[in-house]
Amino acid sequence: MKRILSLLILCSLLEAKVEEGSITVNGEMLEVKVSTTYSPQPSYPRSALRQGIEGYVVVEFDVSPNGEVLDPFVVETDQPGLFERAALRSVRRWAFEAYVHEGVPVTVSDVTTTFRFVLSD
Repeated sequence: MKRILSLLILCSLLEAKVEEGSITVNGEMLEVKVSTTYSPQPSYPRSALRQGIEGYVVVEFDVSPNGEVLDPFVVETDQPGLFERAALRSVRRWAFEAYVHEGVPVTVSDVTTTFRFVLSD
């Protein structure tokens, strides 16, 4: 029971932060913000949990005109090989509000988010 409670606390400590993305209008790059409508958090990898390892993963992706995540990839991590798969699996399930520019939904490029994997005491 104590272990289950610890796992529930761990899951609540996972966080993701969506940053700005960009759109191109008339050859000019504009910074825009995107809002998630669904953003499940990643599972804490068992191997990292057993070893007591914490870390982060920065993921970059595009958001399609209908709010789907396109082509996510890892930009940076402090624990190579431990958290990337969980972060990518999670972000692929995210959904966003369509970004509308001048009445037309458009693709938002270069959106980044940071997943932090943190253990409780």
